[in-house]
Amino acid sequence: EFALGASQDNSAILRLRSSSRVGYLDFGVNAKRLNYFASRLRANDWTAPDITPQSHPTYFIQNAPPSDQVAP
Repeated sequence: EFALGASQDNSAILRLRSSSRVGYLDFGVNAKRLNYFASRLRANDWTAPDITPQSHPTYFIQNAPPSDQVAP
């Protein structure tokens, strides 16, 4: 999903949303997808930050691949 709008200074804003279609967890697939779009936008002089464990820690904790999860 996406929405194109304008900020208060009339610069363009593109909002992207990616979500799991089945279930709740996506094992990082949505972050990879959004980071791909962000890199393509940056290549065309847009400001587009990556989704990282530092910017979205809860997402990465909840969506760690099973091999990265530690048993209690």
